[in-house]
Amino acid sequence: MRLFIAEKPSLGRAIAAGLENQKKSEGCIRCGDDVVTWCFGHMLELAWPKDYKPEYTQWRREHLPIIPSQWKYKVKKDAAAQLNIIGSLLREADAVVNAGDPDREGQLLVDEVLEHFHYTGRVERIWLASLDDLSVRKALANLTDNTRYAPLRDAARARSRADWLAGINATRALTIKVRAEGRSDVLSLGRVQTPTLALVVARDLEISHFKPVDYFVLRASLAHSAGDFAVTFAPSEDQAGLDASGHLTDAAVAEALVAAHTNTDGLVTEALREAKSKAAPLPHSLSSLQKAASSKLGMSAQQVLYTAQSLYEKRLTTYPRTDCRYLPEEQFADSSAVLAALSSVPDLKQVAGTADASLKSVAWNTKKVTAHHAIAPTGEVPPGSLPQKEHDLYLMIATAFCLQFHPTMRYEAQKVAVSLADTRWEATGRRILDPGWTAFSGHDDEDGDSDEQSLPPLEQGDAVHCRDIQTQKKQTSPPSHFTEGSLIEAMANVHRFVADADAKNTLKETKGIGTEATRARVLETLKERGYLAADKKALVSTPLGREIIDLTPPALKDPITTAEWESRLEAIAQGTESLDAFLADQCRVLPDLLAPILGDGKPAFPCPACGAALTRRKRKKDGAWFWGCTAYPECKVVLPDDNGKPGKSRAKAALSEYACPACGKPLVKRSGTKGDFYGCSGYPECKNLCPVKPDGSPDFGAKGRRK
Repeated sequence: MRLFIAEKPSLGRAIAAGLENQKKSEGCIRCGDDVVTWCFGHMLELAWPKDYKPEYTQWRREHLPIIPSQWKYKVKKDAAAQLNIIGSLLREADAVVNAGDPDREGQLLVDEVLEHFHYTGRVERIWLASLDDLSVRKALANLTDNTRYAPLRDAARARSRADWLAGINATRALTIKVRAEGRSDVLSLGRVQTPTLALVVARDLEISHFKPVDYFVLRASLAHSAGDFAVTFAPSEDQAGLDASGHLTDAAVAEALVAAHTNTDGLVTEALREAKSKAAPLPHSLSSLQKAASSKLGMSAQQVLYTAQSLYEKRLTTYPRTDCRYLPEEQFADSSAVLAALSSVPDLKQVAGTADASLKSVAWNTKKVTAHHAIAPTGEVPPGSLPQKEHDLYLMIATAFCLQFHPTMRYEAQKVAVSLADTRWEATGRRILDPGWTAFSGHDDEDGDSDEQSLPPLEQGDAVHCRDIQTQKKQTSPPSHFTEGSLIEAMANVHRFVADADAKNTLKETKGIGTEATRARVLETLKERGYLAADKKALVSTPLGREIIDLTPPALKDPITTAEWESRLEAIAQGTESLDAFLADQCRVLPDLLAPILGDGKPAFPCPACGAALTRRKRKKDGAWFWGCTAYPECKVVLPDDNGKPGKSRAKAALSEYACPACGKPLVKRSGTKGDFYGCSGYPECKNLCPVKPDGSPDFGAKGRRK
């Protein structure tokens, strides 16, 4: 029996559809001599520190760094039943086919199940970038040896273990630090989430510190024998009234320029015309799709990922977790059939029906295809009842594909410079010669070209006359807050936010921080932990998020660090670096990474009994604050709160000379809201109480009070 182990049930059903004699069974589908079963994503997870040593339940400085000598894994609670089914099927199997998603995580999650059951039989790999029937049949006919993907598995394993080492240790270190200052928060750090948070915090601080400056733009209306046009004042470096950024900020100078050049004659000093063309935007990667859908559809990055995954599982589009925007040339021959199918979709009829399948855009380039090609429609016709988000995203993906089969936009780029007395004025224009792909509404013009004036035919030396000059008062503006789409793009192109030239070049090669598959989840994690918040369409850092970045040492929030890790993970996937060497380096640098967080380790508020840090906590019963020792349960010191600082411990009540009439133990004189009273020192076993006589002795004759 040959056993296919898919990453998830939907993938298993697609594979089973390509086999024969399907018969559903518990947790699997039997297809003659083949059986298809599935995981629910990762069925195993890395064990927590307490699973290695019970004392790690307490978060102590002396435990750090925690580095497992042998890594342990645990079965996820909701995966146990299905994992047992897979284990029983493995005992019957003569061969196994790893049917994880076509990426490093998909490779690992099936391989680790095989390792969990110590399977030693033959294992093959099926690589499915698309789930339509034709693609599944092709993939089933081209199974490969699973061992060739061992580097991909090692890269995923290196990623998970490095994340554990950095995340567990840095989170504990920062939390221990703030607890030493009296706080009880758990502050989370991570190799991708922290640099991402730092990007948002830096942008928010730049916006909050921004001081707007008023400036003036002068726009002159010129008359020419071939037609009127407008030019804008282009000040020289020595022009009076400019600020350091070259803005004209002096109103008096602006007024003087207007007065001096209105109703004057001038000459055209430059007149350039150049025929240009602009190709359609490339098909989408996940990042570009998330950016476009965030802007046009208001979808979050995670919504785009889930929706694109659903379209993939419905066989309508190809694998979504891709960082590539190119398509393999080998698939170009299939494009005419795909276009024919898309032309039957009402919302795609025009763009697909008028496409020229013989046109081969620059998107068809096998050399630029990475592990996965761009997201593209499969040619399966969607049902008429797709959910709205899936419908909209499908149109975005399919339209980008169809535009590859339309002509480029051709236009004449124009530039003119005019001299009015001793000043220079400029204008640019564009004359459309052939709209090409831009003729279709809803296209994704990524460059965001604005409408430009079409200049009259001008020649150098032509005379012009300035009829009028308008002064526009403007104000410098801060950068925009990040949106989910622009933050995803920033993570993918983090080199743009780094000043160091060498580091910038390194980051260009590493494709940023995080991966196409993980970036959306990182944003969701930051929001769930209260470090980022959605403000309309913008993402902004919270006070807690900004505080975390203030407390975090540079190495943990610098995108260069995590981008270099991604570069090494890619090297592991390519087989040019080893898992062991990478992890050895991570373990070696951990103490240096944690040292700036932990500092000298002296608590701001030491416990008077043992010297460990006191932390401020809130009682569940009444919400009152108190201070407790972090060495609990070994040390049980509790102090009252005194305006945010530990108060003095209450003096222990002394035993009196009087004995409790109920049990014989000494009575203790106490003060209550209704005055003094005597209570039994045997409380809570004995709850006897009695009032105090005027002479200070217990009034045994009075009726005892009970709590």
